[in-house]
Amino acid sequence: MNKLAILLMIACVTLTPMAFAQNWQPAGDAWIEKWWGLDLVTDTGGFDDSAAVDYLSEGTGGAISNASVSTRDGAGKTANVIVNLPDNGGALAWSIVTLNTEDQLNLSTSHGLADGGDITWHGLIVVISPDDRQTVMHPAHDDYAQIWINGEQVYDNSEWTGGAREVTTPTEISLQKGENFLHFKCGESGGADYVNLRFEPTDTDLKIAPTQDNLFMDVLTPVEPQGKLATRWADIKRR
Repeated sequence: MNKLAILLMIACVTLTPMAFAQNWQPAGDAWIEKWWGLDLVTDTGGFDDSAAVDYLSEGTGGAISNASVSTRDGAGKTANVIVNLPDNGGALAWSIVTLNTEDQLNLSTSHGLADGGDITWHGLIVVISPDDRQTVMHPAHDDYAQIWINGEQVYDNSEWTGGAREVTTPTEISLQKGENFLHFKCGESGGADYVNLRFEPTDTDLKIAPTQDNLFMDVLTPVEPQGKLATRWADIKRR
């Protein structure tokens, strides 16, 4: 085999996305357990106050925002951007967060708290769709929830839903073929606190990241910076 053929084979292996052999989270009407979550924002003054605040923008000087982290570029930046909120928890970072979807306090317990008050939760997932489609998402939350998909706000509901797996406002959304970035923000004041999301029973062909084995940046398709070879999302953390 000549050197050119060998180099082409290496390039194909190097640039092939990891996204095709992963242990994806189940989709359809399965509740999503794993999220790419920010450390909790604290001392918010309650959900009415926190809903109006873009803590991501405030804590990064505008490097990311509620809307931008629901895009390819903004989600990638969360790998190495600290959200600095001295009065609301300090230096906050992103990591894999696992929800007990039956827990009425999963917003708190997913971050190691027994029961938190005046806190705000931020979580990201990537929904990989085999086609362009209209479907319905089913959010459960306590209290005030806001959701962005692909840079656009698609949900804004100040009313708690009544239970960790109870949904009051099924919402039609559009998914594009390929990766769709979803940001779920939920602010609460006290008592029960939970956040959950699922899709339609017919959406079993969707692929959800983080994966069940706690991969997120690593399984997204390569970024292609101008003038450079494609690079895995995970490599951003080392730059």
